[in-house]
Amino acid sequence: MVDAFRPDPDALLAAIKKRDSHARGGKLRVFFGMSAGVGKTFAMLRVAQDRLREGVDLVVGTVDTHGRAETEALLQGLPIIPRKSVTYRDVVLSEMDLDAILTRRPQLVLVDELAHTNAPGSRHAKRWQDVVELLDSGIDVYTTLNVQHVESRKEYVEQITGITVREMVPDTILQRAAQITLVDLTPTELLQRLKDGKVYLGDKAEAASKNFFQEDRLTALREIALRFTAEAVDNQLHGLTAAQQSTGIWKASERLMVAVSHSPHSEDLVRATRRLAFSLDAPWLAVHVDTGANLGDSDREQLARNLNLVRELGGEVVSLTDVDIVEALIQTARQRSVTQLVIGHPAKRRLRDLFGGGSLLDRLAVHATTFDIHILKPMRDTGAAPQKKSLLHFEASPVRYWFMLWVIIAAAGLSALLLPVIGYRAVGFIFLLGVLVVSLFVSVGPTIFAAILAALTWDYFFIPPQRTFHFSEPEDMAMCLALLVGAAVTGTLTSRIRKRERLLRSREQRTNALYQIASAISAASDRRQFASAVSDNLALQVPGEFAIALKNVAGTLEQMSSDLRDSWITGEKEWTVAMWAFEHGKVAGWSTDTLASATARYIPLIGPGEITGVLAYRPHGKSYLTQDEENLLTAASHLLAVAAERELLQERSRQMHQIAESERLYQTILNTVSHELRTPLTAIIGNASALSNDQIATDMTRRQQLSTEIIANAERLNRVVSNLLDMSRLNSGKLVLKRDWHDLSDLISVTLDAHKVALADHLVSVQLEETLPLVRVDFQLFQQALANLLLNAGIYTPPRSRIEISARVIAREIELTVSDSGPGLPQEAIPHLFEMFYRVPGSRTGGAGIGLAITRGIVEVHGGTVSAGNRDSGGACFTIKLPLEMQPQLPYGRSEP
Repeated sequence: MVDAFRPDPDALLAAIKKRDSHARGGKLRVFFGMSAGVGKTFAMLRVAQDRLREGVDLVVGTVDTHGRAETEALLQGLPIIPRKSVTYRDVVLSEMDLDAILTRRPQLVLVDELAHTNAPGSRHAKRWQDVVELLDSGIDVYTTLNVQHVESRKEYVEQITGITVREMVPDTILQRAAQITLVDLTPTELLQRLKDGKVYLGDKAEAASKNFFQEDRLTALREIALRFTAEAVDNQLHGLTAAQQSTGIWKASERLMVAVSHSPHSEDLVRATRRLAFSLDAPWLAVHVDTGANLGDSDREQLARNLNLVRELGGEVVSLTDVDIVEALIQTARQRSVTQLVIGHPAKRRLRDLFGGGSLLDRLAVHATTFDIHILKPMRDTGAAPQKKSLLHFEASPVRYWFMLWVIIAAAGLSALLLPVIGYRAVGFIFLLGVLVVSLFVSVGPTIFAAILAALTWDYFFIPPQRTFHFSEPEDMAMCLALLVGAAVTGTLTSRIRKRERLLRSREQRTNALYQIASAISAASDRRQFASAVSDNLALQVPGEFAIALKNVAGTLEQMSSDLRDSWITGEKEWTVAMWAFEHGKVAGWSTDTLASATARYIPLIGPGEITGVLAYRPHGKSYLTQDEENLLTAASHLLAVAAERELLQERSRQMHQIAESERLYQTILNTVSHELRTPLTAIIGNASALSNDQIATDMTRRQQLSTEIIANAERLNRVVSNLLDMSRLNSGKLVLKRDWHDLSDLISVTLDAHKVALADHLVSVQLEETLPLVRVDFQLFQQALANLLLNAGIYTPPRSRIEISARVIAREIELTVSDSGPGLPQEAIPHLFEMFYRVPGSRTGGAGIGLAITRGIVEVHGGTVSAGNRDSGGACFTIKLPLEMQPQLPYGRSEP
């Protein structure tokens, strides 16, 4: 029995979720109109006055009366939340005080002009975002909106009015509305209100009458507003009917459905449905029901052409798997709220209809209580000779009939052996049992063939009089008929069960394939991995080769696989077809009507926001794709498109973050370097200018002092530039070490000698362990690293303080320590000391904050580590650890140091 009114589980779940979401938040009521001046605010305030008299706790968040006396009168008595002032470019603007409303927490708040743009500096850029926050807080909202501000109607309004609409409200907000109240006026009445000064005042009213407020434009806007409201009410109605077991479909609007099969006449049905849908301005869909029947190549190709025609004409294709076509059609019509069904005139097959409960048309007429049925006869002759239809259509190969023949022969042989013992009537049960057992493994055709053959064999060889087809007893005739009927019923039932099992297995395989694809996509770490995973999984389901090309952040198509077996997609001809499918968003290539000479089919990956690539399929000797394979490729392309778009958005986000970080780093470098370069350059210029003074030129002491300062500042400038160059080389990864064996004491002595002027005010002591091994380092680079530690100690410790340098071997490592007796390091700053451009808060001026970062980079490229800490006796301590390497063989006659 077909349950025509069984609710769709998915629709029921969606309706329940929507109802729960509305129950958790506040309720939104929108007073909707075609333009300003129709009375939306007036209607909202009038309803608010009624609610206030009912005892509802409400407040006015923001209402603009535009100087209309009747509107201002309705504001009397309503509690008003004062607006807050926002200053922008020396102009004071007033906006709705969202925080005050949330603190007050009324039951209902009035918010006029939903599409309003808030002043810069407000929490949200748009007023509709304020409304969303109010709804999420459980506060009901009344608001007003004009049709030109609806996002999905923007283009139509701009075409009608010639005015660019800048303030938009997304349709998702209106979908959240519990009620949309249409406030309607005829264009004539609205123009009269404009003349009476009830819409705009002064020059603004005159300008409006010359531009926006014209009767033809207002009429068009009114039509859009009425249609939008009707669609909103229709969607709400479907949501209500989906959540309950109603007694039928309420025909609030027309929806058409056409049944499509592999028949050539289905093309006529599709075109007729399209014409009917166009005349009714109604949506339509085409349904194909896969009953598990084995179709030939020509039938499959015709089915593909029929379904492609549906897509070309703008219809929706729905593919189902069910052994009962009537049940599938009725259930789909119920779920999709179909009001009219178009079918072809079914061929009469009396015997099949007798056993099947009537013809397809009869069963539809009985159960189709929610929609009308249009029956169309073939409109044209296909040119093919009419096929003779058998009374029963058997889907079995001749081998099965041959097998059943031998089963009956075996049963006859067994019956001949048992005949003297059990009698001829019991032999009939042996034949019946044999037919029933084998019917579990074959279709209805071989089963009925076996039943007829068993009955004839039993009658001819075993029922007296033998060797004749004459029945001497009525009971014998009844048993033969029972054998035939039992076999026919059993064969029919088992055939149906087997079909259902096959369909369920096919559906399970598709579902499992999509699950595997979705799992592979979610587990992949990058786009190449999930593209490869999708290709591999699809290849297991559809014989052939798959290749995927995805759009990169530059907007160009890029082939994902590096396997030479997939290089066919990059051929000139194939790549041209792939680019066409990518650019136009349409399927092209093999087995299509577009660029059909290609060896592969190219399916564009159309994501929620953009086309992200192409899925290519090259068959292995196939001439068509089955409908299941078509559905699988379509579903897989949707999954792949969403994943590719997500990856693309993430990559763009990473690039934007890198750009922002680079911009910040660039600004930091610019600020730091400009200060560090300007200070010594200013000192050098000043001292050099002073040297040109005649009085100073004769004063040798003063000249010597200025020269010393020039040299010191030049060395400081040189250090800054050297540090920047070293950091650039380290970050670029192009630093090439010139490592050689060196004595650590020589390295320390050369470094101290090079910076003796900078360290002249400090007491420097060196304590090295005896028999210290050689180190294999880049002398100049490591000298720079050690110099940065020494100069850092010299800059941030008081004059005459002690700086100690020590070196020793501990646990197969050479430990070089630079410590001072200064104030030490703040504990919170120690983890950040070696970061780029980091300077300890409150430290004295001077330094760019890159010296320690360079030291760490140099030490790490040598395979060592550097750390910082405080000494127990006071002061900071920096430690460099280098791995101890196998010492080189010294030349003969030379002793180790």
